[in-house]
Amino acid sequence: MSFTIKPKFVLVAIVLLGIALHWNIWERDIMGIHAWRQTQTMTVVENFATEDMNILDPRINSRGDGDGIFRMEFPLMQWLFAWFYKWFGSELVIARILTFLISLFSICGFYWLLRQYRQSKLISAIGAWCYAWSPVLFYYSVNPLPDNLALCFTIWSVAFLKRYQADSAIPSLVLFALFLSLATAVKLPFILFGAGYIPIFIEQFKSGKIKSSIGQSLILGFILLPASAWYLWVIPQWTNTALIGGASAEHSFDYQSALNTIWGTAHSLVPELFLNYGSVLFLLFGIGVFFWKKKKVRSFKVELSMLFFISLYYLYEVNMIGLVHDYYLFPFLPLLFLVATAGVKRVLNHPANWLQYVGISALVMLPLTAYLRAEGRWTPMGNETGLLTHKEELRNLIPDDALVVVGNDPSTHIFLYHIHKKGWTFEQDWLTSEQLKNHIDKGAKFLYSNTDFVEQNDGIGQLLGEPIFDKDGIRVYPLIKSNRF
Repeated sequence: MSFTIKPKFVLVAIVLLGIALHWNIWERDIMGIHAWRQTQTMTVVENFATEDMNILDPRINSRGDGDGIFRMEFPLMQWLFAWFYKWFGSELVIARILTFLISLFSICGFYWLLRQYRQSKLISAIGAWCYAWSPVLFYYSVNPLPDNLALCFTIWSVAFLKRYQADSAIPSLVLFALFLSLATAVKLPFILFGAGYIPIFIEQFKSGKIKSSIGQSLILGFILLPASAWYLWVIPQWTNTALIGGASAEHSFDYQSALNTIWGTAHSLVPELFLNYGSVLFLLFGIGVFFWKKKKVRSFKVELSMLFFISLYYLYEVNMIGLVHDYYLFPFLPLLFLVATAGVKRVLNHPANWLQYVGISALVMLPLTAYLRAEGRWTPMGNETGLLTHKEELRNLIPDDALVVVGNDPSTHIFLYHIHKKGWTFEQDWLTSEQLKNHIDKGAKFLYSNTDFVEQNDGIGQLLGEPIFDKDGIRVYPLIKSNRF
């Protein structure tokens, strides 16, 4: 059997199905899996658009009475989105469309990456098809996270690295470095793809091209300087010791939990969420191709170098990542689907017709299985339902410039984002009357609460007026000063 279809039809189908299968998401509010990180991203977008467009000063709402400047990754995506908010209005659908365009650029980049491996246009398009229907990418393709942009830049970076490996041309090296620098700035762990350059450098050095290899390495280092400078500046401001310390944070590292996470990732997340069950067959055949052609293993030294360093990063941060932070594993995706594409080629060209039919059936099913796996991820979680139901009323209840205290909200972002206010947050009923009085002294006017604790605590009760809102477990209290303190 001969499988033929025009590659452009495959790519167009990705776009059209991507639009159609998100038909009930485009105008949906932020909710569900990782609403925490999404609301943080969109808070920065909105504050750029409404307060200050200085890209060096991203601001969050959980700021107390301060300026809210909170620097983590370089906020390139947030800053770009903010311009569209200024031009067209603060509508979440704009951010979703822009995120989708980023995902399409990633898919095009993956197609072009496969072409650097001298795959045919058809196989490259089918590989891009498999990549597009990774359930985790399908979910995040319309959900605003900077990781989307970092992954996009990374794929294009690797594509130019492969071109540089083939032609040793300075323009290819410069483009590799530029995209790698952008990916790194947007999300630090993607610097690990720079490890792909190491074996190329060693090979050039051994071949006697000492001056050119050192000179070209200096070019790479120079282009990476801005991203490096950003993190040298902001990392000392970070307070998340688990994220920074990783496995070296001995007091917080749980080895049993790490083993459980690795096993859960390998047997559940990878086939179900990252790959798509429909692509498991292709991954297995791709691994087989790699081992059947052992003489070609050395030709994959660039990819193996990247995989080695990315794996070290994963082991270093395994407890921080857990089974929840799936987007932390984005660096594995390009390599995973390179192997799967090798398997696609093997299956579709297999002499057994039945296997070809199985492969084609799996390809056709990919959009459906991606949709079914991701659909439940937009379901409101925890206290989100009441917050989303009464969002407009809670927003309009008091002026936007009134400082508030909100809780419980372990994210520090979700509650304040939805009510469009700034101030203080608390979680797990970790609020004392002394803390609340201090907030009042600094300008807090109202308390938004989803916990009965605030009424049951006598000291806090002294600082609360009669609730002006009480629905679905959410109450809003005016804050008053008490002579008791």
